[in-house]
Amino acid sequence: MSKVNYRIISIKNNPGYSVRGIDWFASKFGIDRKEYERSFDDCINKNDALPQWYLMIDEDGEIIGGCGLIRNDFVDRTDLFPYLCALYVEERVRGNALGSKLLEHARIEAGKLGFDKLYLCTDHTSYYERYGWRHIGTGRHPWGVTSRIYEAPTIKENDGPVVEKMDDFFTARAELYDEHMLNDVQGCREGYKKMAELVPEGTRTLLDLGCGTGLELDEIFKRFPDLSVVGIDLTKAMLDKLHEKHRDKDMKLICADYFEVEFGEGIFDAAVSFQTMHHFEKNKKVELYRKIHRALKPAGVYIECDYMVENQEEEDDLFAFSNKIRRQLGLPDDEYYHFDTPCTIDNQIKMFREAGFATAEMVWRVGNTTIMIAGK
Repeated sequence: MSKVNYRIISIKNNPGYSVRGIDWFASKFGIDRKEYERSFDDCINKNDALPQWYLMIDEDGEIIGGCGLIRNDFVDRTDLFPYLCALYVEERVRGNALGSKLLEHARIEAGKLGFDKLYLCTDHTSYYERYGWRHIGTGRHPWGVTSRIYEAPTIKENDGPVVEKMDDFFTARAELYDEHMLNDVQGCREGYKKMAELVPEGTRTLLDLGCGTGLELDEIFKRFPDLSVVGIDLTKAMLDKLHEKHRDKDMKLICADYFEVEFGEGIFDAAVSFQTMHHFEKNKKVELYRKIHRALKPAGVYIECDYMVENQEEEDDLFAFSNKIRRQLGLPDDEYYHFDTPCTIDNQIKMFREAGFATAEMVWRVGNTTIMIAGK
């Protein structure tokens, strides 16, 4: 896919695009054109902060995306505003992370307008979280359906990006983590069960990396109640939750950085990780996979369930964004911060092969939640 050259314009500053913009938004969302006419007219002619409308234009002047900022998105949570609305990217240019550019632009523009937070209503799960949006509740529309409501801080001039240390991020969310993963992240509820199904018969020893509160172990223990588990996680609060759930199990829980822990050689029948590897650089992951390979018995398998992207452009964009933030904030290379840098499935396979695994394949995928198996 070739790179897309674009610019984002405001309707307020470019009223000549209003007719095209009204037609474009109306065609994408099936909403009466008169609704957009009224909102665009207010944007252009009233001296109010809201509404605001933005179009993403390609080098030929064609509309390839857009979004708006409005006071309320037909939802009962009128105490929250402004709302990001009508975010859309033309299908023919998807895969270039243009949606993330519109999200960032909206947060910057809302910051310029003096707002501290921005909200949106959506039926999607997992997409907005990767760009710093947080699910805060549910809103009801006049026509009787509900939508998930997300919140994100606006980006103001001279603001640095807001990032959290990995341990701090998960410590703050330990109490709500299980509910979030089971209900908010597409594919995870099914993924925990699928991972348990994929653990080979006869498995007696298991290494669980980034075990957290043990949602995958909840399912694995149903098949292997006498399993001996070594679980490693950076966050004590998460391990405490795991210990509370499975006090009677044969578990050795280690609160540490699994990149620094020695796993031993030829010890485990299987190793697993669930939604933990998409925060790290590829070279670090390859070294970790080599350690896992050494720790497995001759017929051992490593099962990884993680957030993986569909194309190289999206992967490159997220890694570039992460590196940009690290440079801006002067973050040390040896400290972990919570930012998503998922890889493509093809690159995951390459990393497993580079680490010494004889086989590697994708076996299951729902949304971006993907399960791969690598065998010795």
